[in-house]
This record gives sequence, C-alpha cells and structure tokens, in this order.
Amino acid sequence: MNNNDFFNNNFFKNDPSELFKDLGKQVYNQFSSRAFPTNIYDKNGAYVLEAELPGLSKEDISLKFEQHILTIKAYKKINNENYKSQLNERSNGELERRFEFDEIDKEGIVANYTDGVLYVTLPKQINEDDKATTISIQ
Repeated sequence: MNNNDFFNNNFFKNDPSELFKDLGKQVYNQFSSRAFPTNIYDKNGAYVLEAELPGLSKEDISLKFEQHILTIKAYKKINNENYKSQLNERSNGELERRFEFDEIDKEGIVANYTDGVLYVTLPKQINEDDKATTISIQ
C-alpha cells in the first residue's frame, strides 16, 4: 500500500462540513421560533419596550407585570388545515418572553400595538427619599 492509496480513500473525499451544513439553521429555527426581537430604552423617567410581533391582533397578545417581571405572551396560529406544508419557517404557537425591571410604577404602565410592533411604557417609580429637598441655611 502506498501513500496515494491512503489519501484516495473515500473517507478523505467527503467534506466533513456537509455533516453539519444544516445544523446551525436547525438550531436557530428551534430557538428563534419561540422568541421575538425586542428593544428596551431608558427614556424620560421610563423604560420603553418595543417588541416585533407581526401578523397578530392585539387580542392575541397578553401582558402581565408581577414581582418586577413583565411577561409578554402571544399566540400565533397559522391556518394550514387544507394543505400539506412543504416548508414552515413562520412561527406558530405560543411565543413568550420575560423581562425584569426594578422600581416600576405598576399603575402607570401603558401599552399599545401598532403595525406589528408592541410598545410598552413602564414608568420608573419615584421614591420620596430620592426627591430633591431644598435645605435652608440657618
């Protein structure tokens, strides 16, 4: 057996990356299907959350703020009962994300849903101890 026979073996002709070609896409699709893109800003004494939830109605979305946690749940059903799917990359089912915020005025939280984007404004709670006090000099 010479060296050329060894390297001409079929084992070395196969590209090992072919084994993993679709693995990254499969992992991404598994995890991304249950999440949605979100931005959070600190603006004018409040946190502003923007979440992309296209293709839903506001009745499909629920919000709950409990123990410093904002939970966003959405249910998305793609009706495909009349045909067999060949490729399904769109999210289907329940989507959920949770975000932790400290010192929020729960009574002041407002939300609206426009053009597939959910906007939630969470005003920061102003503690009386943190307010400025004028001190007179005697």
